[in-house]
Amino acid sequence: MKQIIILFGFIFFVGCNSNEKTPVIQKKLDSYFENSSNVNLDKKIRLKYIDSAKNLIQGASTIDSIKIKNYFKLANRYFILLEYEEYKKTTNKILNISESINDTLNIAKAEYYLGDYYFSLSKNDSAYYYYLGAEKKYEKIEDKSNLARTILHKAYILLFEKDFLGSESETIKVLNIAKEINDQSLIYECYVNLGSSLSGLGNYEKGLEYHQKALVQIKNIEDENYKPIFQAQTLNNIGFVYLNINKFNEASQIFAEGLKINNLKDIQPILYSSLLDNYAYSIFKINKKKGLEDFQKALTVRDKIGDVLGKINSRIHLTEYYLSQNDTLKALQLNSEANKLAKESHYNKEVLVTLDFFTKLLPKEGLSYARDYIKLNDSLQKQERATRNKLARIEFETDEIISEKETISNQRKIILIASLLIISFSFLLYVILYQRSKHKELVFAQQQQESNEEIYRLMLNNQEDIDEVRRNVKRNIGLELHDNILNRLAGVRLNLFSISRKQDEETIKKALEHIDYIRVIEQEIRAFSHHLHNESEIYKSGFKNILDELLKNQKETYSPESNFEIYYDDAMNNMSPEIKMNVYRIIQEAFNNINKYANATKIVLILDTEDDFLHLEINDNGIGFNEKKIKNGIGLKNMKSRTEAMKGEISITSEKEKGTIIKLKVPLVN
Repeated sequence: MKQIIILFGFIFFVGCNSNEKTPVIQKKLDSYFENSSNVNLDKKIRLKYIDSAKNLIQGASTIDSIKIKNYFKLANRYFILLEYEEYKKTTNKILNISESINDTLNIAKAEYYLGDYYFSLSKNDSAYYYYLGAEKKYEKIEDKSNLARTILHKAYILLFEKDFLGSESETIKVLNIAKEINDQSLIYECYVNLGSSLSGLGNYEKGLEYHQKALVQIKNIEDENYKPIFQAQTLNNIGFVYLNINKFNEASQIFAEGLKINNLKDIQPILYSSLLDNYAYSIFKINKKKGLEDFQKALTVRDKIGDVLGKINSRIHLTEYYLSQNDTLKALQLNSEANKLAKESHYNKEVLVTLDFFTKLLPKEGLSYARDYIKLNDSLQKQERATRNKLARIEFETDEIISEKETISNQRKIILIASLLIISFSFLLYVILYQRSKHKELVFAQQQQESNEEIYRLMLNNQEDIDEVRRNVKRNIGLELHDNILNRLAGVRLNLFSISRKQDEETIKKALEHIDYIRVIEQEIRAFSHHLHNESEIYKSGFKNILDELLKNQKETYSPESNFEIYYDDAMNNMSPEIKMNVYRIIQEAFNNINKYANATKIVLILDTEDDFLHLEINDNGIGFNEKKIKNGIGLKNMKSRTEAMKGEISITSEKEKGTIIKLKVPLVN
């Protein structure tokens, strides 16, 4: 007991200690996460904070929602610092943990994160696969907010792969959900993507309409910090549509409006440089002599922040500008730089633009560049078609797999239900048949018992008849002795009395004859006496004879080598037939059980009467039995039932390997 208390105290102490440590660890983690997000710190220092956080998280022994949440925070920090491989490793760890505990929500979130990983590396087919997996799970758990954002990312991929119809269709789905859940930011993003998708389809008018809706929608967004960025982004999109339809004046005005947003260069330099470059390009398109200064400013910003795509586009625009000024050397230099950057970064669309400029800048080699252009363009178109087909196939195969899983799941449910029904029916049938069998068995046992009781009653009645006949015979014999022998003895006595008066030879001779006659009578009396003695023994042993016959049958049927001992009280003969019958049945049941199960070599039966009670004891030297297991047996129940019918008491005690003792006490007068 003392050890249990100590152990409980230790567990309690450890549990309390663990609970006390948890807030401390979380406080450290929050500090590490905060420092790793500090943009004023060097990247290496920020990574050290992230690594420290990772070590703390991995050191936690339990897997719970807090640990998974911290892993997601860790993954986010890696993504922000462009540590994509660490981001992927962390996300895969989250996925494995979530799958091990069947956490559908976090499985979906981890797949969404993996989609972001592949999307950032422009591996759109893999990104689409993971977004689709996340979508199905969010749909299953009815997480509409995350479901909508996941579908929107699918729409972005379709937009980049120039599947504008597919992108539009997916975005409309998201827009309906966003309106349903009243997510104003999501509604804004849907308008933006619809504007881009429709513009991609050449429906610039409708595209402008949705971009204008997006501009108006910004007012409904609650987060004031993002409003300037969203406004600049939307104005850039609107201006770009105007550029595509050659409305350069409108475009320049829109770009100029975007550039007026306060602190845009500081808070979003990529967007600022894009607006500035597009503004310069629209001015250049209006007047070929203008725009150079803004082109160069935009290039400087893009070179400084490392915006690869921006650096390529700035050089392409400057190439066009210098080509229009007939400065082919400067144009060739910038175009070559753009071509190299585009090839290294796999921006194939921009590679095509540079190849087109090479045909103009190097006329002698124009045919070669034209061939390269055609070859790359054809390759890109094939790749786009292949990617679109692959995305469609991923969608189809995923739906097919889900459908197959649902079919298999439904089949399993049907099989399970059918199996349960069959098992239930079989069990019910078994119970019914078993109950019927038991009922028949009980009826048969009852009938057999009634038959046996009737037979025994007849045996007792027969024994009574025999005893009655014997009594009548003895009575007749007694009468015969009285009426015959005594009368004859009286005659002899009278004849012999004459000797007292006469003692002559003839009288003495007759007396001697009478004396011989007395000897004959004596022999007859002795014979009668012996006969009567035997009849008396038979009378005494009427019930004992039945018991002796029972023992004889038991030995012949079961175990000839068993040793039976009976101690019998003659007063048993005076019991009523009902008591004799019930006592006989109890003895018979006990002997049957002993011979069948006890493996006894010695059985003792004691029958005694005292103070108007019959005392019966049966003991054996058998193997005994477990009273708890056998107490509900039919035989024992019958013994108890017969005892109750006689208003008596019965006790049965037994121990393993120590034999069994049955004691019965029955009143002789009920």
